[in-house]
Amino acid sequence: MRDGILVAEGGAGGVAAGAGARGVRIAGIGGLRAIAVLAVVAFHLDPRWLPGGFVGVDVFFVISGFVVAHSVAGVRAERFGAYCAGFYRRRCLRILPALYVYVLVVALVGMLLMPGGEGTRPVALTGAAAVFGLSNLALLWKAGDYFATASAYNGFTQTWSLGVEEQYYLLFPAAAWWLRGRARRAPVGVVALACLLSLAAAGWLTQAWRAGAFFLLPARLWELGIGALLRWLGAGLAVRGGALWAAGALAALAASFVVTREDAFPWPGALLPCLATLVLLAVLWRGGGGGWPARMLGARAPEAIGAISYSLYLWHWGVVVLMRWTLGLDTLALKALAVALMAALAVASHRWVERPLRHHRRLLALPAPVFFAGVAGVAGAVAAVCLGLAYAKPRIGLAASNAAAVWDPAFVPVEGTCPVVRRTTDVGIGWRIADRPACAAADARRLFVVGDSHAGAYALLLHTVARARAMPVDLYTAGGCRVIDIDDGALPPGCAAFRARALAEVRAAARPGDVVFLPGLYTPLYRKLWDADVPRDAGLGAQRPLDRARIAASEARLRALIARGVTIIVEAPKPVMPSALFRCADGFNRGSGYCRPGWHVPRAEAERRRARARAALVAITRALPGARLWDPLPLLCDARACDGYRDGAPLYYDTHHLSAAGDRLLVPGFLGVLDR
Repeated sequence: MRDGILVAEGGAGGVAAGAGARGVRIAGIGGLRAIAVLAVVAFHLDPRWLPGGFVGVDVFFVISGFVVAHSVAGVRAERFGAYCAGFYRRRCLRILPALYVYVLVVALVGMLLMPGGEGTRPVALTGAAAVFGLSNLALLWKAGDYFATASAYNGFTQTWSLGVEEQYYLLFPAAAWWLRGRARRAPVGVVALACLLSLAAAGWLTQAWRAGAFFLLPARLWELGIGALLRWLGAGLAVRGGALWAAGALAALAASFVVTREDAFPWPGALLPCLATLVLLAVLWRGGGGGWPARMLGARAPEAIGAISYSLYLWHWGVVVLMRWTLGLDTLALKALAVALMAALAVASHRWVERPLRHHRRLLALPAPVFFAGVAGVAGAVAAVCLGLAYAKPRIGLAASNAAAVWDPAFVPVEGTCPVVRRTTDVGIGWRIADRPACAAADARRLFVVGDSHAGAYALLLHTVARARAMPVDLYTAGGCRVIDIDDGALPPGCAAFRARALAEVRAAARPGDVVFLPGLYTPLYRKLWDADVPRDAGLGAQRPLDRARIAASEARLRALIARGVTIIVEAPKPVMPSALFRCADGFNRGSGYCRPGWHVPRAEAERRRARARAALVAITRALPGARLWDPLPLLCDARACDGYRDGAPLYYDTHHLSAAGDRLLVPGFLGVLDR
């Protein structure tokens, strides 16, 4: 007896190997795992290869639900606490060692090679959350949507599924313990009802909140639950015609890898692969051999891949992400290199981390309090190292963009003779950043800035202006939320409320003589930040037609400001770059396919790209006495070209936001228009 659990001879980790219990291996499940992990790998290497390959994770969920229920079927324990302790010990040894090693290695390599800035700041938080089984919640909070391309550059995105499973494990022991009693109908009914409610939640959330449907356990519980129900209810099942059932299920599973759409997922997209997996599990377990499909799944090669599937699932994503940040994945040769690295790392993890620790006799023999205290201590240490490496990144990372004084437009310089106090507060979907110079007079003229992320990218310029002119500055910024609308583009949720509140606060605080600066993105982008390629139309096809009603509404908003006696400065459209400079600033990433279009734009092309938007803004400012246009393009470009670099310093952070060096370049010009 150990920790109150009866241990039968040959049982490992406090398990009694009774009939149909843990230790009775079901041939073919390894092959099914292999199909699932290879589908996920193919999708992540190139979605064109297997457009629905992401449903391999759903296959894993159903398998896990079944296998975990199978693993405890013969466990005998005297007390519920001891039962839980044995269950969680086995789960910890199965999942955590490989995960912790992965988190440490990827956090270290990412700290060295990944660029600094907004795009990579959530990565360390996701890694630390993964240590505690919470990365799905961290990703939901920070990224919002698994299919958002920012998630494709986070080395811990794939751990969301481990978070879902680990949260499921909080519920599983109670259900499994309840099912040990003689009255099985009630607990089975409760679990079945929970699965039905989860399925309904998946359907509703897919329409109402797709990111929540993807990441949260309530919408995924049914996938794990149906696997468990099969194990609990199928002991007396006899599947006849197993070969036919298995062939049909394999065909359905293969079809789901091709036809499942991201915009109809997890409902109804997850239904077909989950049901197909359930049928295959039933055939493999109770199908009397299952014919050639079962023999195929149980062959040596699929079983070998299935054995390393967990490590392969972890490491394949780390390889994909780190190669996206460095060499790229745009050629077949680079994809082949990625596959070789994935395989080598997965085999190493399985051989030297998973297997030795999963069956380590001393760890299995430790008293439960000591074991779980050790797990908590190791988890805390791994999370601390992950966050500590992120903190150290600006000092010891190799990426050029870690130099915040050059790259980060929100960089706050060392104070001069007039210290400036900066305070940031939330305003709806955006922020209010207040710069208050200590040397400002009580009646000093104020500068108000309202706009999208381009307003936020002037934070360093505005801080410099506040100090140079002893001028209080209030910056209101929210991504995608301009004050002046010239086209019919969709506004982000919450933009109208943010804009109304910001302008109301400006009108209430502004006095005659104050200045309102309205920057914004108006020039069509060559491509979005995370897009792999520049489209053939160089992004001009995404231009929206001018919207006269919105232009009129924008003019009305400006007139309400001018009525307060303020001067309005409207920023003319700036040039944009084909490639994000922070992704291409180092020798180890500059040669990637993403960086090939470069950061050099002929001036005539830059003028053409912005011509329509500039004409609309010129017309607006001419129609409004008290409004003027400030054009930064002549400062960012020479007579022939607009270059992303000037004298070796980057003028842009990404494709369209200025860097700290770009902000400094524009300070004299902005002070000139401010003093006019």
